Amino acid sequence: MRHVLRWFGRVVPFAAFLAAAGCGGGGGTSQSTPSAPLVPNGGLRSVQALTPAASTALARLRGYEIDPSKVFVAGISAGGFFGVQMHVAHSRTFKGAAIYAGGVYHCALDNVVLALTDCGGEGLYESTLAESESYLDQQSAAGTIDDERNLRRQPVYLWSGTQDTVVKQQEMNDLETEYQHYGADVVKYDNAFPAEHGWESPDGELACGTAASPYMISCLAGSRAYDSERTWLSAFFGQLRPRNDGRLEGRLINFDQTEFGAAASNSMDTNGYYFVPERCSERHPCGLVVAFHGCLQTQADIGTKFITESGIDEWADSNDIIVLYPYAIKSSTVPYNPQGCWDWWGYDDPNYALKSGTQTTIVYKMVQRVMER
Repeated sequence: MRHVLRWFGRVVPFAAFLAAAGCGGGGGTSQSTPSAPLVPNGGLRSVQALTPAASTALARLRGYEIDPSKVFVAGISAGGFFGVQMHVAHSRTFKGAAIYAGGVYHCALDNVVLALTDCGGEGLYESTLAESESYLDQQSAAGTIDDERNLRRQPVYLWSGTQDTVVKQQEMNDLETEYQHYGADVVKYDNAFPAEHGWESPDGELACGTAASPYMISCLAGSRAYDSERTWLSAFFGQLRPRNDGRLEGRLINFDQTEFGAAASNSMDTNGYYFVPERCSERHPCGLVVAFHGCLQTQADIGTKFITESGIDEWADSNDIIVLYPYAIKSSTVPYNPQGCWDWWGYDDPNYALKSGTQTTIVYKMVQRVMER
């Protein structure tokens, strides 16, 4: 075992990981400055982040008319692992998932070193698929997660670049195998693009083979930019109306996460965002996508570039889909989370992969709020 490892791109002492593996509760770091609570999304075509406005009060997340058959989760890297956790733990609510460079459920087996050496971060790989499925079966039988049979026939989209040096493609191959084992319908596994680690979108500012902040990449399909969002949104919602490439008619709202329990002590930000198409504010039945950023994609790191470059809102605006963007924060004390990752190895809570997990519970309360009308 080496004495230094990369924490999703940064070399840090190996001893730090051993300390982090046993961390839990208390402490935190200062949270990012809230941005304006209500932002017309038409100005978000550029790669610039939204301008912070600390003096403006945060909005309260509200409920909408959500079709319960059209609720999905998406995520990249740590947000991909966390997205799988949310999907599996709450498979009765979430009807499918789009996962970029993530991995199998409970991949890290409660150990940060295994998270980095077996699952990703160090660019190494050793399968934990058998342990993952055994744990999933046990928790499903115990009722600490929703019944695994809910996963049958649910649509799943997967993305893994052939050049990914952070989360090896073998890990995503295991995730494909796992979803198929539980009867999910892997509608598309994009695994042939020469892509580095990142979220793929035609709005990504980086070239396909680049591994750098903000980890938002754009890949070519022939001579045109590929649109992975169109691929999975079509699979989830059926035939789509054309993407809105002009000024968006919906609103991007900066909301208060603290009323749901978000705090520095659980490495979650004071504020997140959600995008609401115009018709969704008028008691019109809409879909819902919950999208999780990856490590080093917090508001403190890249502002709101995960939102502005993910390519989801442009499709959501014309297809009546609300998009929820929860946010985590960095913490250099306890819980030890120096890159602002979601908890998919237990840095905050030993029950992180279950319905009772701290971050899982907080986010699920947000989802319930959006669906409560």
